[in-house]
Amino acid sequence: MNKLSLIKPFIKTNVFDKCVISSITDDSRDVQKNSLFVARQGIASHGKDFVKDAIRRGASCIISDQNFEDRIEIPIYCLNNLEDQILEILFRFHELSVDNFVFHGVTGTNGKTTTAFMAHNIIRGLERPSIYIGTLGAFINDDLIQTKGNTTPGIFEILQILQASKAKQKTYVFLEISSHALEQKRLGSLPFFQTILLNIQSDHLDYHKTYKNYIDAKLSITELNNKHPTIIFFDKIQDLLDSLSSSQKKQLSTSTFLSANSSSAMFKYSLNYKPHEPSKINLDFPKITLSIYCSLFLKFNIENYISAIALISKHISSTNLNALNNTSIKLPQGRGELLKLKQGKILIDFAHDHLSIFNILSELANSYNEIIVVFGCGGDRDKSKRPKMMRVVQDFASKIFFTSDNNRYESFSSIASDAMQGNDHSGAEIIEDRQEAIRSALPHLNNENILVILGKGHETDIEILGKKVPFNDKDCVLKIMGDEIN
Repeated sequence: MNKLSLIKPFIKTNVFDKCVISSITDDSRDVQKNSLFVARQGIASHGKDFVKDAIRRGASCIISDQNFEDRIEIPIYCLNNLEDQILEILFRFHELSVDNFVFHGVTGTNGKTTTAFMAHNIIRGLERPSIYIGTLGAFINDDLIQTKGNTTPGIFEILQILQASKAKQKTYVFLEISSHALEQKRLGSLPFFQTILLNIQSDHLDYHKTYKNYIDAKLSITELNNKHPTIIFFDKIQDLLDSLSSSQKKQLSTSTFLSANSSSAMFKYSLNYKPHEPSKINLDFPKITLSIYCSLFLKFNIENYISAIALISKHISSTNLNALNNTSIKLPQGRGELLKLKQGKILIDFAHDHLSIFNILSELANSYNEIIVVFGCGGDRDKSKRPKMMRVVQDFASKIFFTSDNNRYESFSSIASDAMQGNDHSGAEIIEDRQEAIRSALPHLNNENILVILGKGHETDIEILGKKVPFNDKDCVLKIMGDEIN
């Protein structure tokens, strides 16, 4: 099908009249025969630098916000205000109505995946159409489709996912929004109905360079094209208040707050947390006032559930939530995932920074006198995190197995050396092969302790020297333990 007619309103000349257009992309690697290539400003380069590659792959025409000095052998149209129109172009090209989608954004150093996924599942529990997009890939209702792998895809990929949903009625969309995506303004003018900021803890300094820059990126969620003020989990950023700049505090002043401690917060709650039995939650939200019980393991997962309810509170009622009877509370795979074996319990989680590891281990320490930990540190990423991660693990673990976690192009010995720096690592076993590390840890498991496997969560491969080798922590445990899992 030739989709030329769909973009003609944006082209004020007849330069494309003889073109056949079947797809649209701003990534030359995705160009196919008869693609419209959109050459726009990227992070470190401009799309015009990849025009030859796009033509080689079969592009039939080009739209750009810059003129080209060199002669191009396919038609090109310069659209000066391209960024202002790109969203409208994409919705028209994919024959979608923006009014059919209700966008919600979730950011925070930790908890994005769990919160967005649970919000999606609450909506699904109410039998409404919903799309989740984030670290897990994309769920269109209950069907998983693969994405390119970024926590937050670019706007072109997001529109492809929306098109795949074939939405003909109001559809709720839940997007994880990373600090990288916020810094790069990757989402453009996508209209958000509601956004939420869960927490801010130091992370990704290899990219943002300073903690201030990282905070700026996270707080910029308040500047997205929001219909309602961003909800900020006040209790989780309270310790930052004294160190915030005046401009950062101004961003907070435009927001509403979720809190268990502040009586002035718009979204108030109380939580009577019990680790091994249902915990009581009292909600006092603008449209929701009720008490419910939640059986999720780990307190921060219950807090993520409360955040998910706040995010969608304008779409549901107390009656809706009460009727669900907790059936919609589904944690994503590899997020606080508890495996119960004859020998004992294993917790698998994606935690891969010192603060998220602290959140898990400090809570488990209230219930277990002995904690066994298998973890590693990612290669070619923020090296300053490595000794901090090891220090936290040492504070809580009785037995440590340090292993690989996406070494990428960095040597495991270098990663391990960084992690051990300044730490007493005499009790840690260093085993490069992750499967062997898990195999070595399992014999130490009993009914009085817990084994915690951290860093990879849901991931289905491990990256070493540019190659992705199939690997999943849960599958590894199942393979080793055979039919002994309950």
